[in-house]
Amino acid sequence: MSIQTFPLHHGASAHQVCLAVVDKTSSADFLTTAERERYSGFKFAAKKDAFLLGRLAAKRALGALLAEADLGRIGIRSGIYGQPLVDHPRSGIAEVTVSHSHGLAVGLAYPPLYPMGIDLETVSAVSAAAVLDQLQASAAERTWMASAGLDDATTCCVLWTAREALGKALKTGLNSPLGILALTELRPVAEGNWAGRYLNFPQSRCLSLIRGDRVLSLAMPGAVELEFNPGNLAARD
Repeated sequence: MSIQTFPLHHGASAHQVCLAVVDKTSSADFLTTAERERYSGFKFAAKKDAFLLGRLAAKRALGALLAEADLGRIGIRSGIYGQPLVDHPRSGIAEVTVSHSHGLAVGLAYPPLYPMGIDLETVSAVSAAAVLDQLQASAAERTWMASAGLDDATTCCVLWTAREALGKALKTGLNSPLGILALTELRPVAEGNWAGRYLNFPQSRCLSLIRGDRVLSLAMPGAVELEFNPGNLAARD
């Protein structure tokens, strides 16, 4: 497990966002009563494990941003589109976005003034052929896929996570044709990092990070500067 804090700047304003990376849980003691009921309602162990990892990542991130050591005091419920809603005495100063994939979960807590979304995918679990048609890739994306020097599964993960991250930032999820969430540019910004702008949402931008078999994308307002560099995404105790 790891928790990292990154500075966010908007003009003269300075804020923080907190990222938690989790790959194991020892108990469900941090769940609220309502969360325990939902957890118990899952029939399959894999669904229970994913829910538990996601909740722990989200609460660890929120705990860091809210300065709340007792994670049981932080409640998370689902909105009408599945978006996480935070219940806490100071929840007005923090929101959270969460994602999990094949035994790893990430949670990002951020100031509500700057809506963000995060999505994580595992490259080896993706069939590029199955994903390509769903993406409805833009002309700029198709050009990038042909020239990026990456394999098809990785490029598909970048484009998919960028879309899902924006859907989370907009609080709507993927409840629209995926082409609406397409990118209009992708450019390298560091080793394994790609920065992009959205075709139909020019006020938003994304950062996609390729770390081994994982791809993580973060959607955020284009007006903010975020010094986001989570390293190799490995969870550390």
